[in-house]
Amino acid sequence: MNGESVTNSYLQCIVDCNAYEIPTMVVHLPSEDHPYNTLGVERVKRITEQAEQFNVNVAFENLRNFTNLSQVLDQVDSKRIGFCYDCGHHYRYYPSKDLLSMYGSRLMAVHLHDDNGSWEQHGLPFDGSIDWSTTMNQIADTGYTGATALEPMNWDYEELSIRAFLEKAFVKAKQLEELRLSNS
Repeated sequence: MNGESVTNSYLQCIVDCNAYEIPTMVVHLPSEDHPYNTLGVERVKRITEQAEQFNVNVAFENLRNFTNLSQVLDQVDSKRIGFCYDCGHHYRYYPSKDLLSMYGSRLMAVHLHDDNGSWEQHGLPFDGSIDWSTTMNQIADTGYTGATALEPMNWDYEELSIRAFLEKAFVKAKQLEELRLSNS
């Protein structure tokens, strides 16, 4: 898919989110290999206008794209444009950046997963090296009140049935929620 077709897809997603009363959608900006430029500014402007028109939040997720993400969040002043914090990507790609202090005031969504070993991300929380007490405290400090959303894959859990994997994920999501609420 080229950039224009991706942008058109995002514009349609905004319309769909509005139609189905979905308040926030998550969007991936290009990686550092594709720097934010004039064309990107124009596309983000179109996304922003559509988001404002349809009252849908667009949360840009941190991946291997810190420069692009920071330029969008620093340059676009709209209550409909914000941040999706992905803790696994944060610790994998930019552990020295304090993303939640920088952009926590614009936090609209979270993707929570651990660095579970063989794939280095997308494990179930508490199965890797992320300090969940600290992470959830930092999220609570932003004032975020949205869903505690996990983004695990079953790559290292293939011995579990899908049902068992989902049940385990649910228990861990509840633990994270308790940590966040106890730090609020």
